[in-house]
Amino acid sequence: MTTVAKLNDKFVRLVKTQETVAFSQEKNWVLVEYDLATAENRRQFRRWLPVSTTRFDWVREFTF
Repeated sequence: MTTVAKLNDKFVRLVKTQETVAFSQEKNWVLVEYDLATAENRRQFRRWLPVSTTRFDWVREFTF
């Protein structure tokens, strides 16, 4: 199952959520992948975003 969301007129894949990350004291983060066409293991298009300032237009789960 893949979770896809719309974020600022772009479609992103929600990879994982994490309460703490090593690079910040802030809590609650989400890892998003901006390029949906690449393989799952390509990390160059991934970015950690803080949940407190990130708002998705919608979130849906898809089965491929």
